[in-house]
Amino acid sequence: MYSIDMIKENTLLNHIKSINEESKQWMKDNPGSWAGLVTEDIKYWNDQGIFTVEDYERDSLITSVYEMHKDAFGVKGRHYNFKEMSNEDLEKELDTLSKIAKEEADRERKWEEAAYQTFLKTVANTIRHGAKDKEEAIRWILEAEELINEEPDYICYKLGLNYDKAYLFETKQ
Repeated sequence: MYSIDMIKENTLLNHIKSINEESKQWMKDNPGSWAGLVTEDIKYWNDQGIFTVEDYERDSLITSVYEMHKDAFGVKGRHYNFKEMSNEDLEKELDTLSKIAKEEADRERKWEEAAYQTFLKTVANTIRHGAKDKEEAIRWILEAEELINEEPDYICYKLGLNYDKAYLFETKQ
């Protein structure tokens, strides 16, 4: 005979397994991409106070709001009183934070592109002023900025460049 607790655990486990199957299928359909899988250890979830699908979904919403706040504002959402928020409140907050985070990401892309264009102009000007080629120009720029012995990612950070531009500095030191 099954108890109510066993049925709830089985329902939660099936829900989690379904989420994991969707993630596995997505990874299969998108080679080179990855997604984290959710632990299927029911004891873990019960230790977190999560016993039902509803508990799990609420916890996921809370976690998403908490983490998305960092994407939107640069700090995690430690100020929220989640116990006082309904799921509807959490969903609305997540929607708002998602919009703000997207706007922030768009702003960052524009800043990084502007920084990259400025960097390219500086390289061209440095060549016009005596550097024999792009590599020497970059080396001179790094020396002038006191970045010559720094890691490529740090150079990108200091120059406001997207980290995908680190290749420009990998052999310039």
